[in-house]
Amino acid sequence: MLNQKIKTYKGERYEAKDLFILSKGMNSGKPLEKPCPNCFICYCDSIQEKQRIYWLLYALWQGKKFHESLVGSVIPFIRKKDLIKLLEVGLKSALEQPNQIEGIFKKLQTLKQQELNYIKIQNSLSQLKCVLANQIINNSRALNS
Repeated sequence: MLNQKIKTYKGERYEAKDLFILSKGMNSGKPLEKPCPNCFICYCDSIQEKQRIYWLLYALWQGKKFHESLVGSVIPFIRKKDLIKLLEVGLKSALEQPNQIEGIFKKLQTLKQQELNYIKIQNSLSQLKCVLANQIINNSRALNS
């Protein structure tokens, strides 16, 4: 089913409706919006299909389902056929329980958005600490002058 849709990414042109999947490392299977050197490209027919496959991949990746299929002794990677097999099992489950799966996808979206918000807050706190540290240094220089 998905065999013709997923290929190893080799720098070719892509459309907004295409999806990328990390193929090497411990994060193999992670869905990506933009390509990287070690990824697969999934050619989707629509933005809706892209979103459905993205969140299914995201759920499988978060659940560490791809870890079972990783091979390689130095740099682990996932074979295309193993990725397709896991994705097809997930898609079958999604078709059998569409309402439950859509609810899970929405919860995952909310959690991912919260995670991004926390990262922004953490970055802001780091910048604030740097500013405060610089104020201490600048104040001590002014006192020594």
